[in-house]
Amino acid sequence: MADDELTQAVLRYTGTTHQRTGGITATPVHGLYLVRRTAPSALEHAVEQPLVCLVLQGRKRVAMGSRTASYAAGDTMIVTANVPTASRISQASIAQPYLAVALELDPAVITDLVLGSPECHAPAAAPDTGDEDDLRDAVRRLVRLLDRPESLAVLKEGLVREIHHWLLRGRQGAAVRHLGLPDSHARRIARAVAILRAEPARPVRIEQLAAAAGMGRSAFHRHFRAITSLSPLQFQKALRLMEARRLILSQGKSMSQVAFEVGYESASQFSREYARMHGRPPMRDKRQASGRVGLVGAVSGVGAVGAATR
Repeated sequence: MADDELTQAVLRYTGTTHQRTGGITATPVHGLYLVRRTAPSALEHAVEQPLVCLVLQGRKRVAMGSRTASYAAGDTMIVTANVPTASRISQASIAQPYLAVALELDPAVITDLVLGSPECHAPAAAPDTGDEDDLRDAVRRLVRLLDRPESLAVLKEGLVREIHHWLLRGRQGAAVRHLGLPDSHARRIARAVAILRAEPARPVRIEQLAAAAGMGRSAFHRHFRAITSLSPLQFQKALRLMEARRLILSQGKSMSQVAFEVGYESASQFSREYARMHGRPPMRDKRQASGRVGLVGAVSGVGAVGAATR
């Protein structure tokens, strides 16, 4: 199944018979999403889950910290940590939409593969350029089965496992491997991130986050910033402001209501920080986004990326 066939499969599955939110279609496979956007987008902020993303068509620019990169058809993009991104689709149209397939990485599958076949998935194992082709082939076969639900129910777990296998064997294999190691810094910080994600509006003590990560306060701060590029408080603020944008664009709530719901006591401080992150004050953002397709899904976290290979 060549990439043009995968492109057609994604176009077919993301048609009118399937529910889409912000250009993102959920599938019966846990963590598998198909992305279809028919116009360039405004700047979108997200905190990415670890994932692999195959870009099939169009182009997207992504900034993480001081790094900015552009990803186009044929690129494979891999996120190996919870990282904040600012991204925009720069090339898309109705005739040639931006298309991508994204699969969230499963630490439990990685752990099972690493422990079950340590020699095959050892950090020193040299990546084979052929593994990239095998990875894409496994994704193609998984997407092709979306139209065959009976077979998908039987084969999906094996194909998801195969995708993780090829990722462990690839050029980002060492970073992927750390997601499956219970005592790795990435896995520990992920436990703290899960607490922040669960209730971003709730004040959380640094000691609680450090305890969840099994680290002392100073070590936790150091490793959290190294992995996410932000301090814990900056990370929580980013989550709050992304949730605020979702509430404003999708539910039409007032600025003061949203400010309170996401944990701000001062509406003026909320407005300033919202404008600093999203480029315009909340109400102006709402007016400009009115009628624009896809922005309500801007914080969904699917499709922006970390490392790229071709």
